[in-house]
Amino acid sequence: MKYTTFPNADHYQIPRGLFIGAWKVWFKRFADHESWRDGVMPAAPSELKLYQLIEEKQRFSLEVVNRLMVPWSYRDSSQVCSAFLKLNRDEVHEVNDDQGESFVRLTDRALDYWDSLTFLEQDMFTAYAEARIQADIETPSPQPVVIDDHGLELIGEDIYPPIVPEKDASDLDFARAMVAWIEEDPFTPMYQRQAVGEAVSSWHDRLERFFWPKPRNGLMQVSHTADALMYRSELLARGIERGVEWNQEDRELAVKTANEIFLQAGVPQRDVTWENVYAVMKSAIQADENSTAKMNSGWSLLASFASHWLNNCEDRLPMVCWNSRVSNAVISRLDFLLVEAGYATLEDRFTNIGTVPGVGGTRPRETTLKWPDGYRSWKTQIAASRFVNLMVEVLNNERNGDGSLKYEPMPIPTGGRAPWSIQGVQLVLFSDGY
Repeated sequence: MKYTTFPNADHYQIPRGLFIGAWKVWFKRFADHESWRDGVMPAAPSELKLYQLIEEKQRFSLEVVNRLMVPWSYRDSSQVCSAFLKLNRDEVHEVNDDQGESFVRLTDRALDYWDSLTFLEQDMFTAYAEARIQADIETPSPQPVVIDDHGLELIGEDIYPPIVPEKDASDLDFARAMVAWIEEDPFTPMYQRQAVGEAVSSWHDRLERFFWPKPRNGLMQVSHTADALMYRSELLARGIERGVEWNQEDRELAVKTANEIFLQAGVPQRDVTWENVYAVMKSAIQADENSTAKMNSGWSLLASFASHWLNNCEDRLPMVCWNSRVSNAVISRLDFLLVEAGYATLEDRFTNIGTVPGVGGTRPRETTLKWPDGYRSWKTQIAASRFVNLMVEVLNNERNGDGSLKYEPMPIPTGGRAPWSIQGVQLVLFSDGY
């Protein structure tokens, strides 16, 4: 496979197909899609931070494309330089207009390479590029990066919760109220803040309408690409569970699996070493809230993949992927329920469930109570996983008066139904928190 290299990001590399796919996506999203093959893009090298580039309306630029291709820790430093153009002369070449402003265009070799890919490969790379825009956009700066339009949404306007717990109700009762609320609340899938199809309701129908990162990539496609990574993550995690020392093959598999998970989710990471992957997986299966292992939206997803086999294991805790969308869905709804139950402050309820920064769609949402910062926190990772597992318990066990299950079982991509898992629940929450 051929690669694009970013010298200012410690020579980080991505597949060449992803770079060309990103070029195509940027023309589609921010310029004239039909001109992506022969059109030019401003190079716009800059020392501004990423959020400042967006504020300066420079999102249609090679600088911004490159910033979103590299791991978060490099995104506030320039990624367009002479070394980049020299190292990647097969992909782009520089042209100058009459005023001397620098632009770049794809080379004939890049176009030939793209055309040599199968349609399936092309679609995969454009999906990976879309994911870079749709995912949590992390940078070293605390200021949010807003690539697409967004706006606040007041939770509780569409439908009042059918159940409001008493103030002294258990956490399970609050989980029960949230599950019932999401079941009845109309949901319209959104993409770029535009409706995708008609509104639906129920957990079952919401999951069937899941897509990532664009509507053409529905539940079946997402599951197909994720299944192999979940399988490999499970093999590695079960080895840790048994106390098996990873050999060289295991270590290489761990790094490759983690990088592919980050690629699919659009959250590239630095320091993807086998030691860091091992530490995250071990912390996940042991539910270690005091862990010092890596943690952010990307590593949280790895923790979820590595622990999915713990679903329905007694006294075990599979991990939820606690990113800005999932945290947005849970906290905004839980905040409303707590206020309606009579809370003016959090007091000692839901300790350690904390927020994750993210902007896009309806994020961030306004809340009444002051929730702690849960970014990069294993305490939040564990506390959030405990609460979402309560929701799984409700979905799988709540019954009607006649003894039948209250909630329809989880749809599976190959057809049929299965008990709800934390992964199925988090996909519904992910869409709900857009």
